[in-house]
Amino acid sequence: MGIKETPAPTMVACHTMPYPYAVFYCHYQESKSRVFRVSLTGENGDKVEAIAVCHMDTSQWSRNHVSFQVLGAEPGSSPICHFFPADNFVCVPSAASMQE
Repeated sequence: MGIKETPAPTMVACHTMPYPYAVFYCHYQESKSRVFRVSLTGENGDKVEAIAVCHMDTSQWSRNHVSFQVLGAEPGSSPICHFFPADNFVCVPSAASMQE
């Protein structure tokens, strides 16, 4: 397994919506997040690359957010990390634009 962090001072995440054609719900969060490219290898040798995002500051999230219910956590108590499905994507600034 390999993990590589992608420098991303800002990001836009896009998720597929259930329509008979391509529709994405894209959003920007102002809280600090970290983006990772994760390489995984199965027991049979199959390999897959996935994108994971860790939301580092959840203190402003609703207490009712499903993440807290699933993890038994409270807003601001710990980072919330998740993988992106294959048909979702994350847009981050290019390395060149971050140097300007």
